[in-house]
Parts: sequence; structure tokens; C-alpha cells
Amino acid sequence: MQSKHKKRICIVARSLSEGGADRVAAMQSIFLSDLGYDVYIITILNSIGYPFKGKLFNLGAIKEQNDTVYGRFNRFLLFKNFLSSNNIDVVIDHRVRSKRFSEYMISGLIYPKSTIYVVHNFTIELYFPPNQFLTKYFYKKVKSIVSVSNGIEKKVGELYKFKNLKTIYNPIDFEYIDRLKVKSTEPLSHYIFWYGRFEEKQKNLSLLIDAYSKSQLPSKNIKLILMGDGKDKTLIHDKIVNLELSDFVEIKPFSENPFKYINASKFTVLTSEFEGFPMTVLESLACGIPVISVEYKNFEDGVVDNEYNGLLVENHNPEVLANAFNRFINDEKLYLRCKANAKKSLASFSVEKISKEWQILIDN
Repeated sequence: MQSKHKKRICIVARSLSEGGADRVAAMQSIFLSDLGYDVYIITILNSIGYPFKGKLFNLGAIKEQNDTVYGRFNRFLLFKNFLSSNNIDVVIDHRVRSKRFSEYMISGLIYPKSTIYVVHNFTIELYFPPNQFLTKYFYKKVKSIVSVSNGIEKKVGELYKFKNLKTIYNPIDFEYIDRLKVKSTEPLSHYIFWYGRFEEKQKNLSLLIDAYSKSQLPSKNIKLILMGDGKDKTLIHDKIVNLELSDFVEIKPFSENPFKYINASKFTVLTSEFEGFPMTVLESLACGIPVISVEYKNFEDGVVDNEYNGLLVENHNPEVLANAFNRFINDEKLYLRCKANAKKSLASFSVEKISKEWQILIDN
């Protein structure tokens, strides 16, 4: 369905690689382009990995050349001029927005009134500058504040009392995933899989390593593969070495195609402290691979249905998580039931359905 109005949309993202929010922004550029909008993309970091459509303005590449005070001021002007010179109608901002001064400058001096702020995480403090009075003043005027789950929208509403709130879930492009998941990987033994950013405070990878070490998986020669990059990658590597798991746990760099690794895995794991609406879970289930997830903050609004398409266990308990690993390995009937239900449990998250919700919001 083509848009009746060829509006000019600018998507603003941290980057186009690694994180779930980045993947959503890249995917959004594609389906909005396919709907007939003129799409522009601004990235704050020079990290482009996911496929996208539209005219890209890579502020990160400019930042790498000059990150002085003058360089930051110059990027601010370039940001403003880009939106103005391209006559942008609607801005969709996927970034974390917690810096007080710069975010109020962007809201007040750069963005048009037709701005949509997206909140990707249950830790909503990451998406709103800390001064509540100024945040309410600037953000209540924008076109919409979109949360990626009902739980997040409820939390934002309770704290800020905004009226311009809406929930639009993250979409899944089944056709794209089906095409990529069958591409061959290098020969690997049996393994379970985690991928994302190595950020211990949120992703709680120490819990995953501890649970794996306590499970039966190493003795059954079922490996754990971790994929991604991030500031705590060395910390996790050192923990693997200290637990003498180097022969069983492998760290791989970020890949533009994690789906081929998901597809070849036994199951994927999520051990986060908090999430919004985690893309890694959606992508795993879309590949037909069940998920073992801890009960992170806001897990009730997620898609893992215990013993239907995966397992849900209490957080912060490596023994309980290890037992869940063992159940999926030893109880074939349970595992095959969850595997059979994985993909069909995502019927309501197709990119066709979600893109129409965005079109209605943009054209309203």
C-alpha cells in the first residue's frame, strides 16, 4: 500500500549496527521507503552494518575527524541544516536521549513539531533528559512518543503524564530472515547462542556464563557461542578463561547476518536485567528456534510463553537457568513442542502489519 502523501521522513539512530534499536531503525527505513515516503537517515556513530534504504547522513564519520568542542558545535549546525535543506516533514528519533543540555537544544532548536520519539527500553530514563519540567515542556508538543511495548507506554504515562503516547511493537521481516538464515556457516558443533551488545549492566552475561558452567551442556559437548561487540567484551572473555571454559565458550565478532547462527543453534538465551521488546527474541522465534529467557523487567509484555515457544525462569539464579538448559537438552518432547510453536507465535508482528500502523501515525 503506497502512501497518499509523499512525506519526507528523517530517521535518527545511534548507528545501523549491533543493537536491536539500530536494526529496527534500519528496517523502518526500508518499509517506509517501500510505502512511498522519501526517507533520510542520520546516524550519530560511524557504524553501518544493517541494510537500509534512503539518503544517509553519517554524522559519526564527521565526529571521528573532529570531536573537539568546535567539532560538536559544527555537527549541531550540520544536523540542523540537513533537516532544513531537505525539507523534512517528520523526524523519527530512535536514539538514547539522556543528556540534558544537548537534548533540549535538539528538541527546541533542531527538530520540527512533527517529531516522533521512540522509547526502546523499559529503563525509560535513558530516553528522556533528567529535568522533568523541561522534558514535559518540550516532549508534550511533539507529534507522538512511541513505545515498543504496552508496559513501557504505561510507565512513561505514569511518570510524565503525556497525552501523545502510542505503542507500536517492533516488526519482523520473515521474508528477509528466511532468506538469510539458510546461508551456510563454517562447520560448528552443537551449540546454544546469544548475540547482542556486551554490556554487563544490562545484558548480565555473567549470569549466562555461570549458568552454562553449572549445566550439563559442557559435559555433553554442547558449546555456547556469544556474538557481538561492546565495552565489556574483555570482562566476559576473562570470566570464561577464569572458569576454564575456553574450550566450550566461543566469542564471535558482530555479524550482519546472525540468523544463520540462530538457525543452526539448539536454542538462544536472554539473560538481561531489563529490555524493551527484545529483537533477539523475535528474531530467534522467527527462525523457528525456541528461547530460554530470564524474567527481565517488563518480561510480562514479551512474547516468550513458558513451555509453548520457550522457557521463562527467574532472574539472577544460575542454578535455575542451568536447569532450564538441561531441560531443553534432556526433554525432547518439550523442546520439539517449543520449536514447533516458535515461528507461528509471531503472527501478529509481521512487517506488513506494523508498517501500516506507522503509516497511520505519520499521515494522521
